[in-house]
Amino acid sequence: MKLIRIDSLAISMNTNRLDSLEELRAYAAIVEAGSLAAAAIAQGVSPNAISRRLGLLEARLGRRLIHRTTRRMSVTDEGRRFHARCRRILDELEDAERELAGADGLGGTLRVAIHSDMVCPDLLLALGDLLADARGLRVQLRVGSRFIDPIGGGLDLAVHVGRPSPSSLISVPLGSLAWGLAAAPAYLVRHGRIRSPEQLVRHECLRVLSERPETHWHLSRGGRARRFPVGGRLEVSDARALVEALNAGLGVGIRLSSAIDSGVRAGTLERVLPEWRWDSTPIFALLPPGRLKLPGIRALLDVLRKATLSLTGSQR
Repeated sequence: MKLIRIDSLAISMNTNRLDSLEELRAYAAIVEAGSLAAAAIAQGVSPNAISRRLGLLEARLGRRLIHRTTRRMSVTDEGRRFHARCRRILDELEDAERELAGADGLGGTLRVAIHSDMVCPDLLLALGDLLADARGLRVQLRVGSRFIDPIGGGLDLAVHVGRPSPSSLISVPLGSLAWGLAAAPAYLVRHGRIRSPEQLVRHECLRVLSERPETHWHLSRGGRARRFPVGGRLEVSDARALVEALNAGLGVGIRLSSAIDSGVRAGTLERVLPEWRWDSTPIFALLPPGRLKLPGIRALLDVLRKATLSLTGSQR
C-alpha cells in the first residue's frame, strides 16, 4: 500500500485516490471565498455542485475538511494544511498553463488583495488596459481594509499599507501615499473651523475601529512630529465606510492628499489644518516566493505602481 503524506494527513492511494482536479479547485475556492455560495459564483457553477464536490473530496480523504451549518462554515486544522498543499498544486498547474498561453505568458488567473484606499479610477483604467491587451488573463481582486496574508489566503499578490514585518514573502516597494485632514463644509459650518491641532480633542474625529482605541493622531509640521489627543464618538472598521462618513459631514477624518484635492475642487471637502501633515505611508506588494517571475505579476506590479503614483497627490 503506497502512502502520500500531506503534513499529518496520510492518504491511502488504493482507497482514497484524489482523481478529480475539479474537486481540488472547488475546495480551494471554498476556503478562499469564505463560503460555498461565493465559491460557486467564482467557479461559475451551482452551490449544489460545489457542495457535492466538497462532499466527494472529503469522502475520498476520509477527513472532515470544513465544518458547515446553514449559517456559517469553518475550516478544520487538517483542512487548512490540505488547502496550502492544494494551492501549491493548482498554482503549479496554472504556471504550466501560463507558459503555454503565448509568448508573453500573460494568461491564467491572478488572485490579488488590495486595500480599499488604493481603488481609484487610474487603477481601474490601467487594469482595464492590461486585461484588454492580455485576453487570456483573468484577475480576481479582493478589496478590503485589512491585509490578507497571500500564502494563507491563496493569493498571488497582496498590497500592504505600511512597512511589512520580516517574513518569507517577497517584498516589492510600490511607492508611498500622502495624507491630510479634511471635513465636509457642512460639518465645519456646524462645528466651526479648526485653528490648531489642540482643538481636535473637542471635535468629532472619525477613527479606525481596532483592538487598541485610536485616541491620538500624529501630525507633523516643518519636519517636527507631535502627538495630539482627538475626540469623537464614531469608530469604523472599514476604510470605505470612513470615507462615506467623512463625505456625509459626520466629522473630521484622515484622507489621501489626492482625494482631498479632488474633494476641494468638487466642493465636497475642505482641508483641515493644511500646514499639518499625517506621515506618508510606504506601500508594498507582498508575494509568495516564485511569483515575481510570472509575466502577469510583473505587468500587474506596473499597474499598481502607476496607481500609487496617481494617489500621491499634492505634497502640501
